[in-house]
Formats: sequence, structure tokens, C-alpha cells
Amino acid sequence: MKLGHLASLPMLLMLGCHTIKHDAAPRRPNVILMMADDLASNDLSCFGGSRIQTPRIDQLASEGLRLTSYYAGSAVCSPSRMALLSGAYPARLGWRWGVLGYGFPKKTGMSPAVYTIAEAFRDAGYRTAMAGKWHLGARNMEPQEQGFDSAYYIRMSNNQNRDMYRDGELVQEKWDNRLLTETFANEAVRVIRQASDEPFFLYVPWSAPHFPADPHPEWQGQSGNDRSAKYTDVVAELDTRVGQILDALQDTGKAEDTLVIFTSDNGRQSGQQGANPDPLYSGQKWQSLEGGTRVPCIIRSPGRIQPGVTDAIVSAMDLFPTLAAACDVPIRMPEGAQTLDGINLAPRLIDGPRDEATSRPDLLYWHGRGQATAIRMDNWKLHFHRGNQSPEDRKLPGGPALYDLSDDVKERNNVAAKHPEQVQRMLAQARELLTGIYEHQMPLGTWPGAPATTTPLAARDVWGPWIDQ
Repeated sequence: MKLGHLASLPMLLMLGCHTIKHDAAPRRPNVILMMADDLASNDLSCFGGSRIQTPRIDQLASEGLRLTSYYAGSAVCSPSRMALLSGAYPARLGWRWGVLGYGFPKKTGMSPAVYTIAEAFRDAGYRTAMAGKWHLGARNMEPQEQGFDSAYYIRMSNNQNRDMYRDGELVQEKWDNRLLTETFANEAVRVIRQASDEPFFLYVPWSAPHFPADPHPEWQGQSGNDRSAKYTDVVAELDTRVGQILDALQDTGKAEDTLVIFTSDNGRQSGQQGANPDPLYSGQKWQSLEGGTRVPCIIRSPGRIQPGVTDAIVSAMDLFPTLAAACDVPIRMPEGAQTLDGINLAPRLIDGPRDEATSRPDLLYWHGRGQATAIRMDNWKLHFHRGNQSPEDRKLPGGPALYDLSDDVKERNNVAAKHPEQVQRMLAQARELLTGIYEHQMPLGTWPGAPATTTPLAARDVWGPWIDQ
């Protein structure tokens, strides 16, 4: 069983995660893990955006640690959620391409055999709750089967289906898209305000600002009437709802004892109303260019995390072992569960030196249609497969393309010819990692009585021709 470098657990004492109380056992911190849907970094003013003002998320950033080289688990939403909750590359969990309802085989989802972060926290005595978009399966693959004591959710994206469920029971059909963000915020606040002697783990996967952009009536028209107004209104409301959650923590006296994380599931959606005309990175949702998965992330824990900024490479997969270690939650993988690809970065991100040396050593990228396409090591990024959508096709005219992200985050200057040894080093590392992942895959989960999914892929089925050179 791989435990994501939990051997460094003693250093977690620096986190201050234990509030010492007289004549009482130490209380572990609460955790709120919020994830927006298709939100790009410079949709937030705290990440350099000027088009939309986001004062409450900016407040969170000023009080916490802002991660500028944080990567979602995938360039599209279902596998991104798989990575976040499992701490593993989606390909290891049987993902081939696409999202639930588009690309996944019918009647499939994330396997019930996956041991999720919610299950780990629940097994450690936390009450676990979810409010938001699930998008990981129905029937035997819903939140209540994956570690959540309570769950209020839509099963699919808001453009696919908006039937609302509570703990597996349908409570209302065709929920008004304009009211989803408010509804999920209200449920999150209810969980926070609930009286309990147990700490809580709350997962809030927002459905906003995923298309269609339908502003709440109270925000409709606030940003004007141009093409970007609806999208801007939706993000502005999301910012306010995040603020309501922060206010609920403050009002209940729980802010000091709560780790809050805010991030996004992938980059911006092509064609979304008001997409930023000058994004920070090249590429977008579905693509393995930086704009597909390099997204905003903020972590706050008053008195425990020193406010600031880090460019350390962090993946959504790392949140499982990092949060578990920070909260003294053991990860006891059942037989048949996934292997963790996430790394415990708590000692490094919280009180350790924040520079490139604190980063994870490597990170693989997949195109949303299933090709393994690139690897990052330090500031180097190597594309070793074209993928199947532009502009990635144009990036690799005759071989691997190497970029130095320290001064080329838009991946415009291919320096592979100048650094052939670095290219070979990264190709070898990608080959080794991918071989290990595809040799230890789990199948997707299926509905009861549905046929099993197809046989696992081999690594060579998904990597480009140059990786074998």
C-alpha cells in the first residue's frame, strides 16, 4: 500500500492542527474543500484577473496560501473529480476519455472499490458531507456509497441534468440552473452550523460557472449587457456564496479550526460567454496545454498556514494524502483499492521553504480524449504526443516539444533541439510512470447487472511514437 509519503508525519506538528484544550482530547480541524467548475485562474482578481472582481475569494487568498502552479486532476470534469477524491491518476481508475454522459461507457462511473478521501475522514471519526455536482456515477456509485454521511447533489453537469438528490433519493426534478449556486451554499452553511462534537469534512463541488451561464435573478444584469455579462454575473455570485461559507465559519466560531481549500476542476470552457480574451496560459478545457489543468488554488488555515504565494508544483491528487496527514487521519487502504499517486506535501507547503525544491518531482498530463501527452519536471514541460485537438497538433510538427515554463507559460518557444539530454530524461521518466500506471489499473464501476467495462489499456495504446525513441 502506497501512503503518499506519510512517513513525514512527525513534521505535521508544525501545522498546529491540534487545538490543545484542558481536560479534553485534541480536536482535529474541520475541512472544507470547494471546487468550482471550469473556472480559469484569471477569472479571479487575486490571480491577476481584471475582468471580474472577486472580493471574497480575494479575502481568502490574502488570509491563506495562493498556489500558482496547482494542477487539476484532469482537463475535463469527471476524471478531475476522480483524481481529487481518490488521490490517483484517473487512468489508474479505468478512465479512457471524456466525462460521464460523453465518452464514458453507459452505466459506468468511478468504481465503488476506490477508497476516497471522504471514506478516510469518515473512518477517522469525521462527519462527512457533500453539496454540489457529483458527476461520478449513479446507482451503486453515488456519494453515500463513497464515504459521505450526507449528500445533496445533482448527478451530472448542469447542462446535462439538474435533478436534485439527497442521499440517493430524488427530491426535485429539473432544478432551476439560476439557483444552483445559492442552493449548494445554503446546504454547506447548514452543515457548518450543525451542532456536533465531531469535526466535519465538507466537499462543495460547485456547478458554476459551467455553461450555460444563467445568472441568479439578484445578479442578472449587474455586469452590463455585453457578451461577457452573464458569465461575469455567475462568477460574481459564486464569489459571494464562497463568502457566505466563510461568514458561517466566523459566526459559529469555527474559522480558526477549519482548513479551507478553494480550487477549480479544469481550465476555461471554449465558447463560454465572456471567456477571458487574454488568458494566463495557452489552451483550455480538454487540452493538455497549461490552460487545461493549471487552475487557481487557495488553502487557508488561520494561525497554521502562513499567508503567501508558492509556485510549488501541486496536483489535485496531492490533496488526499496532504489533508489526511495535516488532520492526523490515517489512510488504511482496503484490499483491492487504488494505489495513491498523490504526495503528502503538508510539511513542505505549510511551514517549510516554499520554492521549486518543495514541488512534487513530476506530473503527467492527459488530453481529455484519453491520450497521455506531456510531463512536467521542475520548470520543464515536454509534450510527447500530439493529442487530437488544436493547437496541440501544431506544437509537435516533427518530434517532442520542450518548454521552459519559468519564462514561457504559454508554451510558444520549443527548445527541444537545445536540450536533447533533458528531452531523453523526461521521455524515460514518462515511459516509466505510464507503464506503472497502466499495469496497475482498476476497471470503471458499473451499475448492478450491467456488463463489465472493456479490458484495460496498455501504456503503448496512449502514448505517442517518440516516447519509444
